[in-house]
Amino acid sequence: PHRDGRLPHGFMYLRLLDLRGFEEAMTDFAEEPPELQMLIDNVLEYNCLQIEAVVDRAGAYMTFGDDLGMQSGLAIGAPRWRKYMYPCYKKMYDIVHGRSKLVYMHTDGRIIDIIDDLKAAGVNMLNPQYRANGLGDLVRTCKGRMPINLDLDRQLFPFASKQDVEDHIRECVEAFYMPEGGFGLSLELNMEVPLDIIETAIATVDKYRFYKK
Repeated sequence: PHRDGRLPHGFMYLRLLDLRGFEEAMTDFAEEPPELQMLIDNVLEYNCLQIEAVVDRAGAYMTFGDDLGMQSGLAIGAPRWRKYMYPCYKKMYDIVHGRSKLVYMHTDGRIIDIIDDLKAAGVNMLNPQYRANGLGDLVRTCKGRMPINLDLDRQLFPFASKQDVEDHIRECVEAFYMPEGGFGLSLELNMEVPLDIIETAIATVDKYRFYKK
């Protein structure tokens, strides 16, 4: 492959789905033919070459994005994810750690069941979704164990009042606050969000930047 270091969003798991199509990929994971591992190995080899091409000139960390979950869980289930996908991320992130760099990973969907596995695979900071995972489960799974950059509730903002937005951001900050840090907020505002709600969201995030109990 042309070693330009490009690893687009959906570089491993979603690339399998892109190459096979969703239904065919789900059938592969269900029936587990030998060709599934062959495809995984090919994609993994390509990704490792791309990481090697850029890791030495990366900054303190490398960013990766791959949506592993759906709205209510993993499409392939946690056991098959651990069997087929965990070794891939572990091998790729070992390359990054081998150069004394850190790993920041974005993933959409409900991934509560594999957060410990992602940590074991080498993720140093995770960017999970509030809505898909739930604040309580994220606090239980991550607080004090893995730094997270929380993707605030994008599905709330188009329909929220200003008070709803303020309450949502305050609740998240208060729930995750630790004096030593380890928590960030990711605010994504799309075109359907009213301007006054955008202003409120930005002002509220700014207000809580230096929050302390």
